Amino acid sequence: MSQPVHIAVIGAAGLIGLRHVSHILSEPSTHLTAILDPTPAGQTLASTHSIPNSPTLDALLDAMKTGEVRVDAAIVATPNHTHVEIGMALVEAGITVLVEKPISTDTESARKLVEASKKNGSGKLLVGHHRRFNPYLRAAKKCMTSNSLGRIIAVQGTWALLKDVEYFKLGAWRTKKGQGGPVLINMIHEVDNLLYLFGDITRVYVEKGENTRDHECEETAAMTLKFKSGAVGTFLLSDAVASPYNWESATGENPAIPAQHQCVYTIMGTEGSISLPELKRWYYTGGSWTTPFLSDMSLREEVDDVPPFTLQLRNLVGVHRGEEEPMCSGDEGYKDLVVIEAIVESMETGKPKLKQKPSQDRPNTDIIPQKKTAA
Repeated sequence: MSQPVHIAVIGAAGLIGLRHVSHILSEPSTHLTAILDPTPAGQTLASTHSIPNSPTLDALLDAMKTGEVRVDAAIVATPNHTHVEIGMALVEAGITVLVEKPISTDTESARKLVEASKKNGSGKLLVGHHRRFNPYLRAAKKCMTSNSLGRIIAVQGTWALLKDVEYFKLGAWRTKKGQGGPVLINMIHEVDNLLYLFGDITRVYVEKGENTRDHECEETAAMTLKFKSGAVGTFLLSDAVASPYNWESATGENPAIPAQHQCVYTIMGTEGSISLPELKRWYYTGGSWTTPFLSDMSLREEVDDVPPFTLQLRNLVGVHRGEEEPMCSGDEGYKDLVVIEAIVESMETGKPKLKQKPSQDRPNTDIIPQKKTAA
């Protein structure tokens, strides 16, 4: 049996950092060897689990060099604008790194991190878009790949909920333009879902909604999307409304948000349509609008109860061991950010934005990470 991969979590006591810590502690293939979190909550966390808590990144890297602590891989769960600086230092030290989404707050710095990870001797880079491991999304991808919906023509999506005052007090950066806001914090997830399911987005047009808080960043936006495949879509985004129509509430994937199981995505094709996360498929058998619809729930059989964070962690282990490819690579995380920048520019200018930046390879369309084959 392979030895566990030794992992450090940077920003371990934050909302997402704590989830990563929990999954590392419960996964047999991983071992939590260090954290970096100078907050009081970080000190408490380190004491609770009897693990070292480095005061700075330099201190952690020095401890690795002297053999005081072993780190094979690291998870970066710090504020968005710090991802590149921390990620660069870690990959340059040869550490396999999973950077939480978004990979950065701008494409220029994101590209530098991606390129650094490709140099000889550098650590491998993954981006934490854990929803690619969500069973509902994987089932939808499998359905689309099987062509049971025919040619995909359109998609409708919604992410909307009400964030409270305490959420913003816990991190003032969440209120700042270019660092926080639902486009960069939440829409980045939805963009990755859309790229995973439908391929490249070539044009966006965004209308900004009214703000209800005294924050620099946006709260609400409605957008139209054009895909390279020819499909079109609409998406409504808000963190300021009392709504159960968001991925977390719909799927129950975040234990901190009560599950409501409402439909948040509708995917429509020439031969059928499905809703997510319900996974109900509507179709005709040789008919059209005047003939009875048929429906089935067979896609639900694809749903398992393994948490997406666990599958993402296992993918990190597989990538570190050279056994798997990243489910979401640095290049794919970069492409997500290219679309986000187009959304922000359209929102600010009131004009459609065509994505013209250099395209990387197509997003990973695998339903599960591919194992590497022996040479």
